Amino acid sequence: MYHPGKVIKLIRAKEPDVISSDGATQAMLRMWDENLLTLFVDPKLAMRIKEGDTVLVDYRPLPDMRVPVPRQVVSKVIKGAKAEAVWKEYQLVFERIRRSQQAAAHQAAQQQAYIQ
Repeated sequence: MYHPGKVIKLIRAKEPDVISSDGATQAMLRMWDENLLTLFVDPKLAMRIKEGDTVLVDYRPLPDMRVPVPRQVVSKVIKGAKAEAVWKEYQLVFERIRRSQQAAAHQAAQQQAYIQ
């Protein structure tokens, strides 16, 4: 399973305003469902990823774990029309979910309107 996100900021170990115990790169991401996460960037992408990029985060479970734990690693950068199409489709799904939740909350409030 993979989830798309947009890169807000990159944190690179060799930047002058970063003190790091390793050479890894992390990306602060706004995910399709509006969660804000800071995740490890696969080293093969570390020098090619840019702020504003649309990325895929690997959520497949880590092997050999008793309980499924997602990897949560930025594994792909998507560019151009493909990135726009992927982001737009997920935004449409998120809007449908949000409208459904708002309707359910409104209905629940109406059912309890007699309690005042």
